Amino acid sequence: MKKLIAIITAAVLLGTVTTKLTAQTKNTGKSLKVWLLEGVNLKSNPTDKSKTLANIPYGTIVKPVKSDEEPKAFTVDFNTDALKEPYRLKGKWIKVEFKGKQGYLFDGYLSAMPALEIDDHGFAETEDAYLKRNYGVLKIAKKVPKKGAKETSIYYKNRAVTTETSYDGCTDHKLLLKNISLDEAILFEKVLYKNADAAQNIKVEEQKAGGVKISSYDCD
Repeated sequence: MKKLIAIITAAVLLGTVTTKLTAQTKNTGKSLKVWLLEGVNLKSNPTDKSKTLANIPYGTIVKPVKSDEEPKAFTVDFNTDALKEPYRLKGKWIKVEFKGKQGYLFDGYLSAMPALEIDDHGFAETEDAYLKRNYGVLKIAKKVPKKGAKETSIYYKNRAVTTETSYDGCTDHKLLLKNISLDEAILFEKVLYKNADAAQNIKVEEQKAGGVKISSYDCD
C-alpha cells in the first residue's frame, strides 16, 4: 500500500513539473508572425521601460529562443472597431532573436496564423483572398433566403466559412474561423478592417459550437 501511494505521489509531482515546463517552453522553437500593424518593439529586458533595440514590422516571422526566466502573464489595452471598450489582450514577455539581436517582446501581438497581406497602398487583402491563398476552397453554396436577396457561402479547407448576404443595396459579411482564439480573432479583425471605412457594426464573437465569428455590414 505504501509503495502504491509513493508511485501515485511521484506521478502527480511529475505531472505538475511537466505542466510547468510546457507552459514555459510552449512557444520555444515555433515560428510566429507579428500581427500588430505598427510593429512590435524588441526590448532589452522583459519590461516596457527598458531600452528599445528595434521595431519588428507587421508580418515579420520571429522565432522565440529558450530563456531561463519564467514569463509572467499580463494584459494590455488593445483598441478595435469591434468593441466599444479597449480589449484586454493577454500575453507575456518572451525572448526572441531578430537580425542578430536578442531581446524581449509581448507575445500577445504574435500568432502562428499566416499574416494578411498589405498592398502598396496600405490596404489589406480580403478574407476570401486570404483564405484561398493559404488554405484553398472546399465548396461554394448559393441560395436565395428571401425575395430579392442573394446569399453566397464559401467553405474553405481549414473549416473556415465566409457568408455574404446582399439585400436592398446592403451586404452582410460573416466570417467563421475555427481553431482560433478570441485574442487572435481580435488581431485579425484589426488588420482586416484597417481601411474599411464603409464597414459598419463590426463584431467579433465567440461561438458556442467553437470558433469565432467576425461580422459587419456595408451599404452602397
